Amino acid sequence: MLNFEKIKKQSKEYNLKILKGLAFFFDAHHFILKHKLTKYLLISGALFLLIFSISIKAIIIGIENFEPWLTNWVVKNTLGFFNFSIEDFKIGIKAAFWLLKTAIDSNKDSIFTSLFLIVGTSYFSFISEKIHSILTKTSKPFKIKAWIKEIKRGLALSITNSIKQLGFALLITLIKLIPIVGIIAPLLTFIVQAYYNGILMTDYSLEREGYNLKESKKFYSQNKPFMFSIGLGFMFLLLIPIVGWFLAPTYALTASSLYFLNQKSVS
Repeated sequence: MLNFEKIKKQSKEYNLKILKGLAFFFDAHHFILKHKLTKYLLISGALFLLIFSISIKAIIIGIENFEPWLTNWVVKNTLGFFNFSIEDFKIGIKAAFWLLKTAIDSNKDSIFTSLFLIVGTSYFSFISEKIHSILTKTSKPFKIKAWIKEIKRGLALSITNSIKQLGFALLITLIKLIPIVGIIAPLLTFIVQAYYNGILMTDYSLEREGYNLKESKKFYSQNKPFMFSIGLGFMFLLLIPIVGWFLAPTYALTASSLYFLNQKSVS
């Protein structure tokens, strides 16, 4: 039997943690102005505009061009192993590509954000290092090996999270086709995207503090509401036309750094 009082209490605690996490964005705003980091907002905004102009359209065109080649290859190399006609194969492949394109079109904002986070890894690593040095009042000499290592980890995490989000997007696309139940699909997409974006924005701080992947996963598991709130703030800023593209990355990186160092000092 469900304990509604317990669920209600847990839900309230979760919501409070999310609000506390979002409050770090206000601290980030004051921090950015105080330390004159506004110039870095222009870099992320310019990068965002560049990717926005080419990304989703290029992906759809690439899939449409890939579909005929894959269809011919599958028919040529696997037809003899199955008791299907050529037309059955073509219909099945066409349906699979339709689902993929529908998932991409329905979740293009999510996919675009994922691409942005992958391409912007080197910049995010750089700005995160600058924020961290100001917060900790330390000035470490720039080491190319350490920077490359951080970029590799950031890329690996970005790509892994993007694949996971694409998997969820396909599943949510199927849910979307179900009458009545499908109305929750956009909310599910938003929740998944916010959580994974929060993880990515926070991981730069964890890597810099020497957390390995196992320790990082434990930290994310213990701080799920805050990971969600960091990603939520990031996505809320992106909703602001054009201006949000300039603000979101640097504000999210700053908020996540402030949160992580706050948690570290408490523990």
